[in-house]
Amino acid sequence: MSHMLIELYTATPAWTALDPVSRGAFFARIGAGMQHVDPARITPVAMGRIEQDVPHTTAEQFYAVWQCAERLDADALLAAIGATGWHEYFTTTHAVGAAGTLQQHLAELAALPRG
Repeated sequence: MSHMLIELYTATPAWTALDPVSRGAFFARIGAGMQHVDPARITPVAMGRIEQDVPHTTAEQFYAVWQCAERLDADALLAAIGATGWHEYFTTTHAVGAAGTLQQHLAELAALPRG
């Protein structure tokens, strides 16, 4: 079953301290690491800066959304991201879940026990 991986992230002081050459070297590591990701199984959907002028926004600066063929692919992508050293430079929140329809999601919400 298809899964979505959503990342929310913010640059750390370690990132902002890097000079342009070091940042370029890091991006090269990311590119090399992504060579091991199967594009038929893991697809980037969207990435960008989070707009802060919307109600109930998050404090994170950036987002990325990936579609993965199944949960194992999402796990492999998370491992590949971690192996690049990403978390040294960006604090990151991950959310992974099976892709579903609006009706399925509303049913999940309706089924929550009363508290």
